[in-house]
Order: sequence, then C-alpha cells, then structure tokens
Amino acid sequence: MVAMRTLAISVLIAVLLSILIAPLMEIFNLSREQIVLGTSLNNALRSAKDRSLSYEKLRGLDAEVDEERFAEYFAEAFASAMEAQLEENEGGRLVFEGQESTLAVTLDFTHEVDPQTERETTEVHVKAEVPYTFKTRYLRLAREAGEDVDYVMKGERMTVLSVKN
Repeated sequence: MVAMRTLAISVLIAVLLSILIAPLMEIFNLSREQIVLGTSLNNALRSAKDRSLSYEKLRGLDAEVDEERFAEYFAEAFASAMEAQLEENEGGRLVFEGQESTLAVTLDFTHEVDPQTERETTEVHVKAEVPYTFKTRYLRLAREAGEDVDYVMKGERMTVLSVKN
C-alpha cells in the first residue's frame, strides 16, 4: 500500500516537473538563439564596416560607404554566422534561407554631415527578423493545433561610420 502511494506520488511529481521544466527549457533555447542573432549582427556589422568604406573619401576624412559592398560583406559574414544561404539582396533588404526558417534583414543607411567638422558620417541601422521554431514538444503541438503561438525574434543594431584623424 505504501509502495503504491510512493509510486503514484513519484509519477505525479515527474509529470508536474516535466510540465514546469519544458517551458523553462524553451526560454533557455530562445535566449540562446537571441544571443546568437545579436552576436551575428554585431560581427557582420563590424566586418562590413571595416571593408566597405570608400577609400577615395578617406583622404578628406569622410566616411562614405559603398552601400552595395556593405550589403555584400554583411551578407557574407551574417550567412556564415547563422549557417544560412543568401537568397535575395535587393535595395537594402536581405533574405536568407536557414536550416529551420527564413531570416529577413533590412539595412537602412543615413548619410549626414557633421556641422562642426564638415565631415561626412554614415549611420547604418540593421533590423533582423527570424521566426522562432519551438524545440519542446508541447509548444510544437500547440502550433500544430492551430494556436497562435508563433514568435518572431527581432534584433536591431546601429553603427556609426566615421573617420578620425
């Protein structure tokens, strides 16, 4: 009798723990993928930033960017980091096909002249959107059941390209 009660309690505890631990594991996976996305954006921005400045303008200390080259270098580094293939590169919009989902990245360039130094600077705003695919069985079942549980990870970064003497 005591053994049956102990067995029933242990089964109940195991079921309750699985119900509690599964969402925590999903949050852990989501956080990890958000960190990967942010790190990939940072690294790709740094790579493109260093390689896409127009060298002719550097003599005048202007940071003029070749936007097409910037997008190419960014796409190369981002695709490598996210293990994806570039599918589309049109007008500052990059679309990558990843292992599990499609990644959309938007590049927005703003050219400004600093009134004090009369040097040109360029701001690049990057916004990435990636639909998150659930790893745990419970949320995959909820998605397949037609519930609105889709989640889109978003990452935004901004970098200022300037030349200092």
